[in-house]
Amino acid sequence: MNDETTVSPDAPLDPQAVELTSRPTRPFYWSVRRELWENRSIYLAPLAVAALVLFATSISLLGLARRLESFGELDPVARHAAVVKPFTLAPAPIMLATILIGVFYALDALYGERRDRSILFWKSLPVSDLTTVLAKASIPLVVLPLLAFALSVATFAALLFVGTAILLASGTSPTVLWSEVRWLQEPMVMLYGLAVHALWFAPIYGWLLLVSAWARRMPVLWAALPPLAIGVVERVSAGSSAKGVCGSKR
Repeated sequence: MNDETTVSPDAPLDPQAVELTSRPTRPFYWSVRRELWENRSIYLAPLAVAALVLFATSISLLGLARRLESFGELDPVARHAAVVKPFTLAPAPIMLATILIGVFYALDALYGERRDRSILFWKSLPVSDLTTVLAKASIPLVVLPLLAFALSVATFAALLFVGTAILLASGTSPTVLWSEVRWLQEPMVMLYGLAVHALWFAPIYGWLLLVSAWARRMPVLWAALPPLAIGVVERVSAGSSAKGVCGSKR
């Protein structure tokens, strides 16, 4: 008795199987998802910083009504600065945290895979090296800035509602708060600042990824020593040339 089943070439194909095989694999998308799965600090650390900023700023807003009363009779500039300062400073730690996370991620992106030999498994998959490098570069250049923007806007909006609740509880009208805080312009300023910082740090991220792919050990030293050496050589050469010019003038 033969247990093997034979499939007739004229048998109809399963529509679900045909649909699964016809779907695009999207290697870049899944490469980015892989980076997020393997490096949870990419989103957990900014979330923790945002929660800490929200808590600390909410505590400082408890005296908002008193500050409004003390600055009520002063010029509008002083009152505006007293009201707006906690809201404008709140997103700064979140943005700084994402920049630092991007630096450490880029420095360990390829070095960590080479150190634990997991790169041998990932290179066996049908994903090109270009796709892998672009996916890793997109984390500090795209993913982290967008995450910082989303968390900054969410923190900014939460602080506005916290400030409104505090003013209402103290018997003060929140009209001054909503008129002084530029709640429409601030998100645009945040997005512009994050885009500028991403472009500004792009060469640094590229250098760190290069060091991460090349250094056999201690990538931090290899990333820091060449720029420091160039700075020292430039400083020495510039100082010696300046002394030579002063000596010739004498």
